[in-house]
Amino acid sequence: MSSGAAQAWFIAGAVVFMLAGGLHALGALLDTVRPTFFAPIEDPVKAEMEGTGMRFRGLFPGDAARQSMWRFWLGFNVSHGLGAFTFGLFSLLIAAHDFQLIDRIEAIRPLTIAVSAAYLAISLRYWFYPVVIITGAATVCFVVAAVLSA
Repeated sequence: MSSGAAQAWFIAGAVVFMLAGGLHALGALLDTVRPTFFAPIEDPVKAEMEGTGMRFRGLFPGDAARQSMWRFWLGFNVSHGLGAFTFGLFSLLIAAHDFQLIDRIEAIRPLTIAVSAAYLAISLRYWFYPVVIITGAATVCFVVAAVLSA
């Protein structure tokens, strides 16, 4: 099959992760000044999150009460979005710079499929359907790229 087609599908999967991850991180960053995207629907829940910490933080030395659950929540969402964006960016850079590298390093294809499939499985269990569509699309792109390269 065409290496160009495989490369295009691989890049498409990478771009999906970059867009979704970048928008996720941006939404969480905006919530630090104007809670909108990741804020609870019920205002009292956010107030409760601001008034309590996380037990996990108490396992480490220092003032566990300093950070609120709300700050943990926003920080997690920023880092989660940044991680998805970075995964997509590295995938894009590899594919655009030297697509043959993906052939030479045999672990890259299964790794991209595994990561995107893990996001898909997590989204099916914990998130909502637009995220399932996004993660499913990325998974399909990486799988099609692998099939076309075989």
